[in-house]
Amino acid sequence: MGQGYKTSQGQDAAGVGFPRQVSIDISEHFFRLTTESVRLRSNETHSYQTLATLVNARAASAAAMDHDSEVLRSHLDKIPTEGGIRIKLRVTASSAENLSEAQHILARQLGQGMSAGDMLSLLLFDYIVEQKAKAVVAKLREQGLDLPPAKTAGKIASDSQQTSPSVPMA
Repeated sequence: MGQGYKTSQGQDAAGVGFPRQVSIDISEHFFRLTTESVRLRSNETHSYQTLATLVNARAASAAAMDHDSEVLRSHLDKIPTEGGIRIKLRVTASSAENLSEAQHILARQLGQGMSAGDMLSLLLFDYIVEQKAKAVVAKLREQGLDLPPAKTAGKIASDSQQTSPSVPMA
């Protein structure tokens, strides 16, 4: 896992805790993950967002990420953390605490060390997965497929049996 970051809060570069201010040298794939995440968040909120505002908004739920360990490992393998693109990020104190807690939980879950960059990558992965799932659910609703099959069938059957539009069937 990546260790290529520097902090201004006295944190070490080995990933012990999540710093409030961090400068990370990330890969191009990770950079694309950040820009896609910010784009999705801006569209969701109908307001221009930054990586910091997105991270601050998601930090409180970071420890509750519910993904299979193999999925998270695969993400970190496919989206390398370290690279030649420098980003700088400042988060609130509470966000740093929440991210640090999540970092320790996920490191234990994965059985490996985790840098601040790795934690950010997983946080953004979780956000994109959530947004894509919401988009799928919205499309299903547009097609009327959000009801359980029994209720949909019952509704259709009762609609066809109704003799008078003003008198509902029991």
